[in-house]
Amino acid sequence: MMTETEILEKLKPLLEEVLGVRPAEIHPHSELVAHLGAESIDLLDLTFRIEEAFKVRIEANELERQAINQLPGGVFEKDGQLTEEALAELRRAAPELNPAKLVTGLRKADLPALLTVGFFVSLIQRKLTPATEGGTDA
Repeated sequence: MMTETEILEKLKPLLEEVLGVRPAEIHPHSELVAHLGAESIDLLDLTFRIEEAFKVRIEANELERQAINQLPGGVFEKDGQLTEEALAELRRAAPELNPAKLVTGLRKADLPALLTVGFFVSLIQRKLTPATEGGTDA
């Protein structure tokens, strides 16, 4: 299994290609949109390149889907905003995201702007972990 450091080192060239950033700008806490200038099309391109480079499959709304599956009753959003339960589950499931931004009033459409390099490192590591060790390769 690859370590987080190994995954980050393999991920950096992909981020450089897609976002045109220098390696020195790429840190686990870097938000792809706010810090590295990613746009929605860049996130799609990056996801495609990650799938090819790491031989994993990433679903379009994977973070959302994982959170919904863990919520009792699956109440993820209400009146266009994420529920408090959803926010709590996102904080638990994705500690790489800035918890100060997972606050009341957040909309589902706002989630991609919160994605960090560290989130992708952790996601890739979970995908690469054999199912017998608790990972998923879906």
